[in-house]
Amino acid sequence: MADTGSQGSGSAGATGAGDQKGDWRVVLQFFVVPLALVAVLVTVFFGLQVLRSRRPDPRATLDDLKGTGGFLLPWVGDPKRWQSGYDLSLLLRSAEGAAAPIPEMAAAFHETRRSGDLKLRRYLALALGRTGDARAAAALGEGLDDADGDTRLYCAWGLMQVGGEKALADLRRVAAAHSDEGVRKMAVFGLGERRDPQAAPVLRRALGDAGKDVRWNAALSLARLGDASGETVLVEILETWTPGAARSGAPAAADDAAPALNAIRGLALLGDGTARAALERAARAGKSEDIRATARLAIESMAAGARGSLP
Repeated sequence: MADTGSQGSGSAGATGAGDQKGDWRVVLQFFVVPLALVAVLVTVFFGLQVLRSRRPDPRATLDDLKGTGGFLLPWVGDPKRWQSGYDLSLLLRSAEGAAAPIPEMAAAFHETRRSGDLKLRRYLALALGRTGDARAAAALGEGLDDADGDTRLYCAWGLMQVGGEKALADLRRVAAAHSDEGVRKMAVFGLGERRDPQAAPVLRRALGDAGKDVRWNAALSLARLGDASGETVLVEILETWTPGAARSGAPAAADDAAPALNAIRGLALLGDGTARAALERAARAGKSEDIRATARLAIESMAAGARGSLP
């Protein structure tokens, strides 16, 4: 009898323990786990809202690319620095140049020459140009003589964007004398875009450049300045251009006619007898409908006395 009572007591205890475990399982399944899931979702939601409301600014992004922390840095480098440089260049494409920390950006650009961070240097050159701030000209001028061709080209483009006497002086310096044809091409184009009145002698020399694109850009830039020295080059571009499909049998690229169209615009700016005759020939017998239509538009703009603006 004693044994039977003992067994009954033990069985009741086991049943009670099992009930308690079952209760906790129910609580976990129907209350704790759903609440935890809701808490995680709410946290993610508000975290995303915070990220959406945070608008990155050039100074904060510049601080990111200047960061040098991390105990693994000596072994793996810091890939975030060039990414921050890329982000900075994108920010400044749409931001006001006045918001850009020019001295700090110039210092960071200068430091990349010592550190050898080529990708970051390229993005900083782009970012400096996108500020449109003439204070960036000194740093960009430094990059014109880089060993890296992309950096040189971005710096020449940046000088065209920022303008100012320092930038124009550097563009005049490299337009006719730089060893990189791409830099010369960008420089002569930039001088015309900026309507630099002191650039005419340099641009006339560039008409004899070994690079065809340099000669073409020099002729167009001279036309922008009202100088007809490159008129024969513009006429030659217009009358010798052949559509890409005719040259290779493949479909022509969308910008294939760009040289001839630019020549028409340059001739329209000049508007003298030689230019008008060339435009009339192109309007009648141009090698594509785009050429003929643009030539007709140029003639109409000249007849309406609208010289000084490109058709």
